[in-house]
Amino acid sequence: MTIDLTGYQSLGEAFAARAAEFPDRTALTFYRGSTSPDHETVDYRELARRAQARAAELAGRLAPGERVLIALPTGPEFVEIYVACLLAGLIAVPSPLPGQSSSADERVAAIAADCSPGLTITTDAALAKVTELQRERGLTGSSVEAVRPAPPEPVPWPAGRRPVGRDTDAVLQYSSGSTGSPNGVILTHGAVLSNVEALCTHLDLGPRDRFGGWLPLHHDMGLFSQLTAALMCGAPLVLMQPTTFVRRPADWLRMLDRFEVTCTGGPNFAYDLCTRAITDEMTDGLDLSAVRYCLNGAEPIHVPTVEAFTERFARIRLDPRAHSPGYGLAESTAYVACVPDDVRPTVLRVDARRLETAERPALVPAPRGAGRPVIGVGRPEFFDARIVDPYTRERLPEGRVGEIWLRGDSIGRGYWGKPELSARVFDAEIAGVEDGGGWLRTGDLGAFADGEIFVTGRLKEMLIVHGRNLFPQDVEHEARTAHQALGGQLGAAFGVGAPDERVVLVHEVRPGTPATELPSVVSAVTQRLNRSFGFPVRNVVLVRRGTVRRTTSGKIKRTAMRDRFLAGEMAVLHAQLEPDVRPAPSGAEP
Repeated sequence: MTIDLTGYQSLGEAFAARAAEFPDRTALTFYRGSTSPDHETVDYRELARRAQARAAELAGRLAPGERVLIALPTGPEFVEIYVACLLAGLIAVPSPLPGQSSSADERVAAIAADCSPGLTITTDAALAKVTELQRERGLTGSSVEAVRPAPPEPVPWPAGRRPVGRDTDAVLQYSSGSTGSPNGVILTHGAVLSNVEALCTHLDLGPRDRFGGWLPLHHDMGLFSQLTAALMCGAPLVLMQPTTFVRRPADWLRMLDRFEVTCTGGPNFAYDLCTRAITDEMTDGLDLSAVRYCLNGAEPIHVPTVEAFTERFARIRLDPRAHSPGYGLAESTAYVACVPDDVRPTVLRVDARRLETAERPALVPAPRGAGRPVIGVGRPEFFDARIVDPYTRERLPEGRVGEIWLRGDSIGRGYWGKPELSARVFDAEIAGVEDGGGWLRTGDLGAFADGEIFVTGRLKEMLIVHGRNLFPQDVEHEARTAHQALGGQLGAAFGVGAPDERVVLVHEVRPGTPATELPSVVSAVTQRLNRSFGFPVRNVVLVRRGTVRRTTSGKIKRTAMRDRFLAGEMAVLHAQLEPDVRPAPSGAEP
């Protein structure tokens, strides 16, 4: 049984209906990992009580439409405050917990500076850090508080509070910022309701399902496709800290087994990490036959990773149809398309030269057994979708690669405080077509084949070399296969110079790799890339693990890495660079 959310005026109203329908059902379980004997649980009745009390308290302090920045880890307080904002007509602004890394601190500060929250709620441990970050950005009038337990008794609701409707702003969802500073996507209650209903209808998800995962709740995939979808279904949800997954990937699979989770998900790197880091002994006795969906999105999907993960964990009864490649973005709330469990993902082997040509790139079948594999991410059944030439804005036919443009009820209404950028991105018009405009320019490149979307890369990150279009993720993957010192590490490929770019590859090496071996690593990489792409890549920079920056969803921040390289902000272990490509001046070897 799927869900019908069309009759609800707000997310808070829909949640209250589910809590009334399933009061004794477990709403949330907070899984502390396989080493912990206890896992905190909250049923729908208690979650509704806490959220209502918090909502009344917040409504008595803040005007409708004010922003509440939620800088909390995965846990009951995050969920309670998020739902409370939805009930009170306030705008929830999820953010990372500061103090864990410099990138998290930068993101929290940037979000606060962009939206000027009326209230920021964080942990006791992070309170001083958040206060300092906001003070540095000139936000002296913004209140910052440490989270406290929900009031034990009902709190009077303030009189005269205006009703919350489908057009009321619900969430400021900040984009991942993989190609620049994050922008706050304004999502209304109606947009989120439409997106969750579309996802659950397409995948036949409902109250009988059990959601679970480790995705950060400040990322759109975790917030909407995991947390909000479960709450709107009235389904149980098991949450795990992202750091627990990174330290012990096998705990994700143990969680799926223990709670018989039917729907989970993560980016491509998570499935790669599981395949590499989890031994057979770690999964002995596990049974994943209950899993209907392993959603795979938020970053480019690598076909060999999908195949390796599916094959590897078939031994513990993971259905090969459970792996569901998908596509989405914050500007569309989260979901755009994904592959349902009764359909095997479509893998095309295409002519790499036709995909890479700068003029009229296209998905052209390669000879049998050859070509580059690209995977379909499903049909955008709840959106109008077009492939458009990003420069001429003309609609392209099936098979041609261009920018993905979207229209639909799930689309955000713009970026917070950026009307000019919002008009360019959210209100585009296709050349020569009078259809009212209002198209979302996603910035993603892809093509249709038999009505299915195949995503090929990001427009801003595409490299143009000798008249060919190269996608950085392809360069990074080939480099990792060149030498064992790069296996399982992160890399960032980007272009410098114009009009014909030189490719620079910054790549981490495994800890413990001898310095005397680094020149041979570079030699292996340049030879591999030359064979794979037909031209020399002469600019390779090797760095320590942890240098390459990622977004909260795992996307490589290539633009940020390019800026750091040009500014000389990286400690370099070894570099081979052309004379006119300026190296990082500190720590580079000749």
